Amino acid sequence: MYSNFNLVISLFVSLREIFKQSKKLPIMDLKKLVEAIDAQVLSGDIVGAFEAFAADQCITFSSTDDVTHSKNQKSEALRWFFSNVAAINNIERLAIAVIGDNETHSQFKFDFTNKQGQSLIYNEVIRRVWSNGKLVEEQYLFGQSIAPAKAKKTQADIVEASAIAPTVKKAAPVAKPAAAAPAKKAAPVTKPAAPVTGKAAKTESGKKMAPKAKK
Repeated sequence: MYSNFNLVISLFVSLREIFKQSKKLPIMDLKKLVEAIDAQVLSGDIVGAFEAFAADQCITFSSTDDVTHSKNQKSEALRWFFSNVAAINNIERLAIAVIGDNETHSQFKFDFTNKQGQSLIYNEVIRRVWSNGKLVEEQYLFGQSIAPAKAKKTQADIVEASAIAPTVKKAAPVAKPAAAAPAKKAAPVTKPAAPVTGKAAKTESGKKMAPKAKK
């Protein structure tokens, strides 16, 4: 009796641990889930996508005034909305992100026309929380977007960038012009010799000849 009780307790503990582990979905499983539900949304089957993936007690909200507390309640609200939609013009998914081990974000742009002919355009991020493969919370963030992930630079990228970066050489210093040499003073002008006067005469050789004596 005692051994059977211990066996039951041991089995209960094991099942509880298995249940805990099953609630934690790997990142790859989350990626598959968000791709699957988004594909159904993109096809235009928005109500069917929610009903296929939502847990029975799934909570949805966009504000404190717009909250549903169960799958059935949200399905009814979706059916009421689409009962007044005349055409689904376009549905575009702009980005997705996987956050941690239980949360995904999907950015959509919806373009509808209602039965009154009015254009209804919604830009929103749908934030989803998952548990055990089911959608347990869905939030609608109107007018928001998913920031693109920044790529991390590798060492190879840094080396490559430095290799192609242009090398800027420093310009050679401009030589200053040499100072001009001071001007030399002009040589003084010599005055011409005074002309020879008197009775002395010059010979062809330039020598003076003495006057002849009188007899």
